[in-house]
Amino acid sequence: RCRSDDSSWPSDSSVCSGQARRRPCRGAGMGVKLTRLEVVKGLEPLATFSTARLRRLFEQYEAECSIPALWERAFYELIDCWDDSPAACAKAFQILDTDGNGAIDAREVMASMAVLSRGHLTDRMALLFDMFDLNKEGTISFEDCTVLLSRTLLGLHKLVGFNLPPDAVINNLVFQVWRSARKHKASRIAVKDWHRWWSYDVIVRNLLRCFTYSPEEARGLPTPDQFESVNYSKGITQDEGGKPFVAVSRFVPKDQS
Repeated sequence: RCRSDDSSWPSDSSVCSGQARRRPCRGAGMGVKLTRLEVVKGLEPLATFSTARLRRLFEQYEAECSIPALWERAFYELIDCWDDSPAACAKAFQILDTDGNGAIDAREVMASMAVLSRGHLTDRMALLFDMFDLNKEGTISFEDCTVLLSRTLLGLHKLVGFNLPPDAVINNLVFQVWRSARKHKASRIAVKDWHRWWSYDVIVRNLLRCFTYSPEEARGLPTPDQFESVNYSKGITQDEGGKPFVAVSRFVPKDQS
């Protein structure tokens, strides 16, 4: 698994940190200056999809592909955004294939594309939920949600240089989804439970703000005064590699000079 060298993770504010180029992001809350993360050079076409178009693409993938991995040829044919340039597709595939095994995780790529897609945040996050509703019953399990968050964050790490949190933080995120839904870990949650968590959670909303292109995309959602703050890093002192883990309460842009 690809990991960032920076093991920091926000405890209660913005999670907009990473090695990608940044642009100022309007409407920073809680006195924190947010930035909009830019897509890694060579992967820009993946951020041009509307949410509706990406949903159709995902439905096509499910209908035509029987395995979770995509080889370069399948990637080129399925994700048709390369302007008939196999060379551009090959470059993008090489960037995403971080372990060099000649295949990439389709859901990982499309989940991160869903976050970056152009559409209302509710539609994006509903699509993300549906991508990991493997039984097509309108619900996901605790384990499904763990995979959802892990693969989405890993995909964002590759697309925009987003710093990955330790697995323990991801596990805390999933537990909070279930707490918010007031359900036992053995129960499954519906999309309304998923919506209740992410739409009120300050960390998720500040992350999504980095990929919001107009006020209309967040219209009707809870406002900052309604956000709920949870310290997902509490009690975590090391990452998976045994290195000290430091949770930062606010995002301070790194020196780009």
